Amino acid sequence: MSGYLADMWRRRDFAWHLAMGNMRGRHASTSLGLFWWILDPLLLGGIFLLVFGVILQTRRGDPNFIGFILSGLFAFFYTRRTMLSGASAMRANARMVATQRFPRLLLPLSAVIEGCVAFLFSLIAFFIIAGLVNGDWPGLFTLWVIPAVILHTVFNLGLTLLVAQLVIPFRDIENVMNYVARVWMYLSPVVYSLDDRLSHASDSMGAILYDILRFNPLVSLLGVYRHALLGGQKVCSAAGVCEFTYPLDPVHVWGSLIWAIAIAIVGVSTFVRMEDKIPRYLA
Repeated sequence: MSGYLADMWRRRDFAWHLAMGNMRGRHASTSLGLFWWILDPLLLGGIFLLVFGVILQTRRGDPNFIGFILSGLFAFFYTRRTMLSGASAMRANARMVATQRFPRLLLPLSAVIEGCVAFLFSLIAFFIIAGLVNGDWPGLFTLWVIPAVILHTVFNLGLTLLVAQLVIPFRDIENVMNYVARVWMYLSPVVYSLDDRLSHASDSMGAILYDILRFNPLVSLLGVYRHALLGGQKVCSAAGVCEFTYPLDPVHVWGSLIWAIAIAIVGVSTFVRMEDKIPRYLA
């Protein structure tokens, strides 16, 4: 494994340039070009705000609704994008996989790099929307974005490698993964507050939901992101008592760390053991 990782490090430029080439090529024929990497999350955020904020009124009366939904939405789509694109990167470079000897893990890694850069662009869109509409501007608390993105990226890499090991030998699973990702989004506190939903459930149902949802890794990751992006906003009561809307919960920090390390170790180790079989599956 140490030799494998050393070989990956020597070829790190390949993964970076492959990711950047895919980004440039994705919108090369459009008039706006790379501006779409900011415009896409802006349009996506607008659609979800219209559906969940205006039509469904998911969080009626919450002044922080815009920042809440966008922070969860952009973070989730970072995971979804990388999870579904890792195996596609292997198929798109099937000839290279069959004829060249190199760490194949670099191909899913390039998909994660591309997704990470797109996610960073979406954070610009986040502050454009949430900042102008609701005053959610960066502050010292925003420094927590750095460890959040690092842990999120490590988690996404491990998850992408696990999904690729299923999709490469069994192509039909790729179609199923789109529905799995959709269900996962609605089981995660992306467009709703988990605490609010549990408080409106019955005692028995609330306990069951909590037992299920507390093992969702996105609960911890989104908790860190919401502190990093919204933790500086204060809500003041009529008595003049003010508090941060999203204080940092140590449980979310440790949960994100444990999930990221565990999924990455399992994903990398199992992918490396399977790597020699990949050319046969792609043939």
